Amino acid sequence: MKTYQVDVIIKPWEEGGYLAEAPALQGCWVVASTVTEAMEHIVEVVQMHLDIALEENREVPQGIVEAKTSSIKVKVAVSIPSGSEN
Repeated sequence: MKTYQVDVIIKPWEEGGYLAEAPALQGCWVVASTVTEAMEHIVEVVQMHLDIALEENREVPQGIVEAKTSSIKVKVAVSIPSGSEN
């Protein structure tokens, strides 16, 4: 089994909840009530997307690389209210 690194962006959804998307995979996004749910669901969708691509002998899209380990690396953006600056 191969492990791939896929960048995922999670941000607030205008209608409530959170949008999680994998920009390198066209149409690969989910909306969920919490950040945790969004992360869980986007991982499932990315897995399905890559499984189908590999079954159909399509190349893995650019920007997605085979990981050296099976660990997960997450980048998180944190907003700090401007009144909190020291």
